[in-house]
Amino acid sequence: MKNRKTILTTAILIVLIASLVATFGQTRRQRFKPGDMTIAEIAVTNGSFNTLVAALVCTELVGAVSNPDAELTVFAPTDAAFAGLGLTPANICSTFDDETLATILLYHVVGERRPSPSVINGKNKSIEMLAGGSIYPDGKGSTIVHDNLNRPVTIVMPDVMASNGIIHVVNDVLLPVAP
Repeated sequence: MKNRKTILTTAILIVLIASLVATFGQTRRQRFKPGDMTIAEIAVTNGSFNTLVAALVCTELVGAVSNPDAELTVFAPTDAAFAGLGLTPANICSTFDDETLATILLYHVVGERRPSPSVINGKNKSIEMLAGGSIYPDGKGSTIVHDNLNRPVTIVMPDVMASNGIIHVVNDVLLPVAP
């Protein structure tokens, strides 16, 4: 009788573990599957990126994040992140000249898909941005990255999947140099 209970318990555990492993594998595949909308479409329809969208429009960078053939990762500051620097959709284009604003925006973009594990697990000590310069993840599973000024910026929502890349929502504006 005791052996029968042990065998039954072991069988149930094996089925449960197999089920969990299968579910985890399926969830992981779905998590990193490209989305249906482009990075630009997500930014426009989300409602939390109005300042970012305004900056993309005035610097004429919308096409870059709309390109269906692109493979990008964008560390996207929310409206609240821009507001922390006193920037709004109404004033962002007049606060900086086009070149400076384009540099700031491109400092939020990587020229390849970088899902969160490749950012937060510290496999690469620095991540080169399209504007030049790098960001520096804390590693070991931390969602904090540092900009060129060594300011900590938190990824508050990783892995928003777009058809042309990945968005990691951040709580601050990454700065390549002091504004």
